[in-house]
Amino acid sequence: MTEVRSLPIRVAPLPGEAIDSWLEAIAHRTGTAFVDLDTALRPDDSTAADRVRRPNLWPMHLRPNDVDTIAAAADLPVAVVEAMTLARYDGVALSLNGRKGRAAAGLPWGRGRRSRYCPDCLAESGGRWQLHWRLGCVFACTEHHCLLADTCPRCESFQRCRRPLREVVPSPDRCAHRSADTARPRGLTRCGGDLTSAPVMRLRPDHPAIRAQQRVLDVLTAGRGAFGVYADRPSGARVVLADLHAIASRVLVYGSIEEIAARVPTDLADALARIRSAPASEAPAFRGSELSGAGGAIATAVAVTTAMTVLDRPDIAEAGEALRWLVHGGRRLGRPVAAGTMCDWGSATSTTLAAIQLAALRPLFVRAVDQLRYRSAAALPSYPSTSAAAVDDTARRIPTLLWPEWSLRFTVAPCSPAQVRPALSVALMLVGTAVRLGEAADRLGSAVRADGVTRTLACLRNSPRWDDSLIALTRLADHLTAKPPPIDYERRRRLDYRALLPDELWHKICRRTGTPHGAGQKADFARCLLFERLSGLPASQSPFLADDYDVRAKRAEFPRALTPALTAPLDEAARRFLDDHGLGEEPVYWRPPPDLLDGLDLPGPDPGAVDLADLHDLVRRDSTALSEIARQLGTTIDVIRHLLENHPAPASPTAAEGFGRRATQTAAEDAVSRSHFVDLYCGQRRTLAEIAAMIGVSRKVAGRLARHHGITPTAGGPPVDPAWFHDQYVTQRRTLRELGHEVGRGVPQMSRIAKQYGIQIRPPSEACRTGEAARRHLRSQ
Repeated sequence: MTEVRSLPIRVAPLPGEAIDSWLEAIAHRTGTAFVDLDTALRPDDSTAADRVRRPNLWPMHLRPNDVDTIAAAADLPVAVVEAMTLARYDGVALSLNGRKGRAAAGLPWGRGRRSRYCPDCLAESGGRWQLHWRLGCVFACTEHHCLLADTCPRCESFQRCRRPLREVVPSPDRCAHRSADTARPRGLTRCGGDLTSAPVMRLRPDHPAIRAQQRVLDVLTAGRGAFGVYADRPSGARVVLADLHAIASRVLVYGSIEEIAARVPTDLADALARIRSAPASEAPAFRGSELSGAGGAIATAVAVTTAMTVLDRPDIAEAGEALRWLVHGGRRLGRPVAAGTMCDWGSATSTTLAAIQLAALRPLFVRAVDQLRYRSAAALPSYPSTSAAAVDDTARRIPTLLWPEWSLRFTVAPCSPAQVRPALSVALMLVGTAVRLGEAADRLGSAVRADGVTRTLACLRNSPRWDDSLIALTRLADHLTAKPPPIDYERRRRLDYRALLPDELWHKICRRTGTPHGAGQKADFARCLLFERLSGLPASQSPFLADDYDVRAKRAEFPRALTPALTAPLDEAARRFLDDHGLGEEPVYWRPPPDLLDGLDLPGPDPGAVDLADLHDLVRRDSTALSEIARQLGTTIDVIRHLLENHPAPASPTAAEGFGRRATQTAAEDAVSRSHFVDLYCGQRRTLAEIAAMIGVSRKVAGRLARHHGITPTAGGPPVDPAWFHDQYVTQRRTLRELGHEVGRGVPQMSRIAKQYGIQIRPPSEACRTGEAARRHLRSQ
């Protein structure tokens, strides 16, 4: 290879200048044609055809050896030469084909194979062309506050899209397009139109189009967008420009002149109207598509300025409102503008644009199910996930019955909490997922079918507070995804609950707390309460009680019987049950944080608005029904039941006194076993007062303890052990006289003691026999 000689005259490139403009400036300065300049740069190439590689394509791409050659000839760093090519925007504002050295389709803003221009910039710089003028998203000069020109004012040809005339010295500020008067196909006559005098639309410095253009240039410079809707979620320049083009192109396709005029300044709207109304024969400069035709700078300015009014909004909701007119415009033209089609507005667009599109469609989502799936009330709506793993994770986080603290807030007539709780759990599973209603109900083990969920959601949808309800459900779903609950409800639903709160433990709890045992159903009511809390399933699916009307009515009154003293050991029983099943790491019960509902106006009553002191006072009045209590407190009976289950009323003073006595008695029974008491009272012959002092109770409690162990306290003489009495009199067949002699009692006293112990007295015919004679008589039979 022949060594490349340095160019004899150096021309420094201007900031942002395109490489073809810089080489053209060198050729113009030296009076050299392009063919001679190319020969000087690559003297070892064999043919002129090889040497001149279409200089109009140089801004697109240069091969590495071309970059090195030009850098060496101009004595410039390689990076400076590369910065003058569109490679700096490759993959951002356009897509280049490196193998062929030309632009390729793939990004929305054009191929960069022609250039717009600012006449004032050309005049001031002596015909030097900026590189970014070749980008389709650049339509205005922010320095001279004007739109760029698309064509030559004389021949109306696009600029710098064809190879220059090889044998002609370039004139940078003149149109290099071949003159239409040239007879020969390869003639050397140029148009020569003065590009510095091209007419352009002048704008004021604060014009929205200038601000929009500056925003685009800032994105290109920074390589990302962090304005408007991207402030909280900065995105790369490629996706920001793709979002911008997706909206801008629909503005021109879906928008009428009247609609566009309501969103851009009058001068832009009037200019676009002239383009659209001008016949091609009368205004050939306006031929071509609106974004890429001869009037492209005006159309692009209109489209980008309008699109920026959407993307520059402070949040997704406002951006969706600003975009909604395009949805209606597309539908008016018969276009299928819906959630499934808006995602086809462009490739490589961002999730932010998808969120804006879904926010724009929100009022058009007639079904509540669709609003939940697309998370239309979220700060960032999104398309539903089709991942099976996401559905599995969601099912583990949600109980079959929604937490009552939440479901009560959504209760709206004519739905009851029994309908709302399972329906809301299914609805919660729909948020952000594509799972079908029936499948969601089956996964949660719900007894409510898909049509029941649909009816409940329809009632909520018709409520004037539906928007806040939708926000609350979306917040809850997002919270459960970000911070999964410590309970695996899928596993809880599969546990065997038949061993929950066995009878022995229930009786023990009742004795300790002084709670009446009640009938067998009372224990089952307690088990049902724990079953719902632990499993998240309805009590009707528990293994304890049949779900009929009478049972439900009685169970509805059970919260009234709860006391703080009873609730604590019931929670301990639930804790023990979980420990026995290897779930010691999970809490007995969990509920989402209530602050997720802050600032929302929901249709149902708020349990937190009820004064607990007033509630407890009314509950302990036996004659006041729960429905009447709810009426007096201005709430519903379901709220009253929920509060009593979680904040039970203390026992009334009279009942508390009785409960206290029973609790003291139970503590004494646990402290002294029967064998120990018999030894103390009958064996060691200690008095009841002495035994009471030993265990720390009153003498009266010690007397009740003796009767509990089957011993009747006596005023005089040693006590008689009932077990000993029964064995000696019934089994050994001894007489009352013999037994009375041993314990210091007469026959009448022994007879009374036998009656107290429930021992039947033998007839006088047998009583006259001695014990020994009776035993011989029995052996002989």
